[in-house]
Amino acid sequence: MMKIKTYLLLLALVLGTTLSAQDSIPAKVVTNPANDLCFRCHGKRWYTYSNQDSTQVIKHKMFKDLIIDTVAYYHNNHKSLTCTDCHSTEYSSLPHKSDLKLEPLLICTDCHTDTDDVPPINFTGITEEYNKSVHATRKGTNATCWSCHNPHNYNITTRSKDNLAHVVAYDNSICLECHSGMGKFDILYGDPKSNLIAKHQWLPDPIKHFKNVRCIECHAEIREDVLVAHNIRPKEEAIRKCVTCHSADSRLKYSLYKYQLAQERSEKGVLSSIISTQTFAIGTNPSPLLNLISLIILGCAVLGIAIHTIIRIIKK
Repeated sequence: MMKIKTYLLLLALVLGTTLSAQDSIPAKVVTNPANDLCFRCHGKRWYTYSNQDSTQVIKHKMFKDLIIDTVAYYHNNHKSLTCTDCHSTEYSSLPHKSDLKLEPLLICTDCHTDTDDVPPINFTGITEEYNKSVHATRKGTNATCWSCHNPHNYNITTRSKDNLAHVVAYDNSICLECHSGMGKFDILYGDPKSNLIAKHQWLPDPIKHFKNVRCIECHAEIREDVLVAHNIRPKEEAIRKCVTCHSADSRLKYSLYKYQLAQERSEKGVLSSIISTQTFAIGTNPSPLLNLISLIILGCAVLGIAIHTIIRIIKK
């Protein structure tokens, strides 16, 4: 019963991510006609082709990992590219040559540099951090960028105070793809992760944490000049101290909330962002009214001391 409940809860998180992502998709879709030939087969569950030696039309079921969600593709970060920008132009011949499956797959740094994005993403730093991570150093792991980030639907979201819930859900769904016990991790490594929630029972409310912070907040080493932490540490090195996040100098200030802090500084000024505790008093439900009253009381106390000092000086 507990295992079924675990699956349902994790599935709800993943589905919640999908729904939130779909809600943000605009109604109008701009497609690229150059991709129509590829999507005629790879955008469907079944594909057909004519036998070269006869007029017979052959129908096959498309392997599920080769099916591209065309709606998601035209809303992902690579939507302006054609299929042959990354894949061999020889794929335009049907049926494909069997040796094309052996072509090397491109990775992020084959196309991206550290100067073509504002703000800079720092792909060099990401590569350095990833190469130190457990995903790269674990024996038998042959992971690449695309093991976690599907190039056909990857859609990085803008980090701001207005879409943190979506950012958390989207980023955590990437981890859950393997580590939920419902994804590809079991097949690749034979190491089931279906007891994910049980492993986080030391948290007061695991599900609430999954919904409000990303896995990398506790499982990755933070580097401020990298857009998103990629140095995933072994589970033995995961953060397990509540005070690391639930304090004035919260770890989240330098990871999940760093974009929110930068935005508040831009909108309100540095002093206002420092005085405000709404962002970083995690889990305490701060009240703006109580904050104001506290500041007024503090101001009155300081003013009272100053007046008392002045009167004593005058009398003396």
